[in-house]
Amino acid sequence: MRKETLFPVLMVAATLAACLLILEAGLRIASPPPPFDPRLPLHPLVKRELHPVLRGVSPVSRFTTNKWGMRGDSPPKNWNESFTIVAVGGSTTECFYLDDSKTWPAQLQQRLRARHPDSWVGNGGLDGHSTRGHIVLMDKVVRKIKPDMVIMLAGINDLGYSLENRDIPLNHFERFHLKYWLFGRSRLVQLLHLWKQVLFNRVTVIKNTAHGTFEPRPMQKPESLPARLEEALPSFPAYRENLKIIIAMARQMNVRLLFMTQPLLFDDTPAWRNIEGGMYWIKESDSKVSAPTVWKMLDIFNREMVSVCAGENVPCLDLASRIPHDERYFYDAAHFTEAGAALVADTVAQYLEENRLMPY
Repeated sequence: MRKETLFPVLMVAATLAACLLILEAGLRIASPPPPFDPRLPLHPLVKRELHPVLRGVSPVSRFTTNKWGMRGDSPPKNWNESFTIVAVGGSTTECFYLDDSKTWPAQLQQRLRARHPDSWVGNGGLDGHSTRGHIVLMDKVVRKIKPDMVIMLAGINDLGYSLENRDIPLNHFERFHLKYWLFGRSRLVQLLHLWKQVLFNRVTVIKNTAHGTFEPRPMQKPESLPARLEEALPSFPAYRENLKIIIAMARQMNVRLLFMTQPLLFDDTPAWRNIEGGMYWIKESDSKVSAPTVWKMLDIFNREMVSVCAGENVPCLDLASRIPHDERYFYDAAHFTEAGAALVADTVAQYLEENRLMPY
């Protein structure tokens, strides 16, 4: 390329690069990215008013987040002098439709402060997250802020992979790819991706989980299940390994860890025998299973958690055995009513005190 041609091209390229840098800086000021990793939907300083129509849930609730994108109070300024807890889980931890003050992490904080005034509980629950997502949150959030304890409620979304009869998706956090690298570092790329979703993929920006009160439906045909129920759970081996990875990460970070099994409305009793056990957030699968079968499947995950924790000498609260299979405590198959969240908070606070897991 001749010099008289090369110079204008370089000038245009340099001007374009400068404009992109200025635009990137302006976007970061006007629309700050999530504080930890843009692929984790922890959006700071969100304020929403919700009007749910759900059994056992108030008709008006507030959903707000602090500067870290978690529900709950702002992180204490005297972080190192406080006893800090991060609750990790999926939507049964996030408690999206419950008011800020009525989620079980918020009520747990309230109960703990009665004896330990410097306690703080941040709600790091993220809708749809399984143990794969919990590993990411441990790596990107817990490793950075280093709370004293992580309380993890897990199992229902790992089971969901099996109920949907689909492969466990690859985790893009575990591999390098230029588009993920750019997405993680550029606010411009993040917002362009968002607009691409809105304009072309027709993805709704405002979160709407469309939860509903559970309405029992009779089974239309008999179940077809393998002799060993574990054979119908392709996500189960990965779940076991993920628990061990999380334990190893917590030890490496010097963070206390408490696992909790997942309670469920469904039970293995005659009253549930002919009731369909599907959950509306699980996509339709080829075969239907009954409510007792879903509970027995989840119980396999829960018992494995208890077993892994026993082998690794890690505290495990078998919450599933403490919360009755009762509509007073669930508005659908797995999500807690206000009474359910209060019972969870009472149970966890009592466990922490009885097992001397709080500072004295």
